[in-house]
Amino acid sequence: MRDPRINLRSRELAAFLAFLIPGCGHFYQGRRLKAGIYFSGIVCLFFAGMILGDWQPVYSQVASLTKPGSLQMRSSDDQVRTNFSIGYAAQVLVGLPALPSLLQQSRFSSDPGSVKAFDGELQSDFVGAFRQGNVFRPVSGNITLSSGQGGMVNCSFEGVTSDGQPVEAGFSGGIKLGQKVYGSPRREVVVSSLDGIPVDGIEALELRGSISRSFSDWYQAPRDSAELDRLHGKLSRQFEIACVFTWIAGLLNLMAIWDAFDGPAYGYGDEKPEEEDEAGSSESKSKTSEG
Repeated sequence: MRDPRINLRSRELAAFLAFLIPGCGHFYQGRRLKAGIYFSGIVCLFFAGMILGDWQPVYSQVASLTKPGSLQMRSSDDQVRTNFSIGYAAQVLVGLPALPSLLQQSRFSSDPGSVKAFDGELQSDFVGAFRQGNVFRPVSGNITLSSGQGGMVNCSFEGVTSDGQPVEAGFSGGIKLGQKVYGSPRREVVVSSLDGIPVDGIEALELRGSISRSFSDWYQAPRDSAELDRLHGKLSRQFEIACVFTWIAGLLNLMAIWDAFDGPAYGYGDEKPEEEDEAGSSESKSKTSEG
């Protein structure tokens, strides 16, 4: 029974506000202490999970290609198959903190795929392999890409090999850059001169690896099983715990939404009438005296 002493105001609005921001519906109703408890508990639990999971436990879809290949490097003609993430059904109940997934899902669906033409300039860290002729060496360092003539890209790289040897390279070539929106902080890239074919004794140069992706382009975006495998390999069970934290936060907010809509679960009026209490107590006293 709803407690008449609590002014729930507009119950529908309170429930909607509680969904958007945990505790916001209770704050609207003037239940400030409860609002603070719900907000601090649920939001802290949600973002604790996000931090444990490298800010990647929340995503609405898992995508894959209908043929073998890298999802990041897909072309606009490749067919993409998507599956809804069951865990997101709980996460989305947190409200605004989990809603970017829906925006990223829309951006991912409209992304044309990998980039083969480059305008402007891009600077980033790079991790991958450097090929000179037929020799591949693992390298890491900094890469600078800028648009060149005839659709080519000017590439400049400075870094070191896995054994600490310095590497510098500067060449022009074609580029294939992973799609812009994807649920990984790393964006695949391949820059190759001469299409990998030595000409007139000139060795082919190629950088194949990954660069940094903008936070706004990977946060809560769909990803594929390869990215999930990478996360499990890097974080092990920590990633699973992070997901559970975000699921629990959403389910807790479901209770907060109901409390904002209908008030406390056991409110005023649920107790027994005083007459029944008095009758019950007199009966117990009589039985005691008879005994």
